[in-house]
Amino acid sequence: MALTQVINKGIGAGNTVTGEGSATTSLQQGLAKAWVLAGNDASLVDSFNIASGADNGTGDYTYTFTSAMSSANFESSATPSNWAKRYGLIATRTTTTIQLKFYDDADALADVTNGIAVHGDLA
Repeated sequence: MALTQVINKGIGAGNTVTGEGSATTSLQQGLAKAWVLAGNDASLVDSFNIASGADNGTGDYTYTFTSAMSSANFESSATPSNWAKRYGLIATRTTTTIQLKFYDDADALADVTNGIAVHGDLA
């Protein structure tokens, strides 16, 4: 089914779209359920399904979802956003929050402009 057919039909649970070639994507399960681009103080620059950010200390950030996830068993990625030599790890996940920690190349906690993408099921 072409994308225009799906739009004309109405988008709901179970609808799929065909992308390049024959690959299909579920509109319900295949899209990010939350994402954020935030400053090194957890201030939200731009986001989707993120209500707020908290700076817990150097390199330690927590983001609260606007709409909760169905369980803490969701997948996410954390990235530094200002070309710094940093790496991010997911410290904790709950149905309503995600905590990230960022480290520099000497493995010390370090502040950084950061981002996340969350994939899973909403409650």
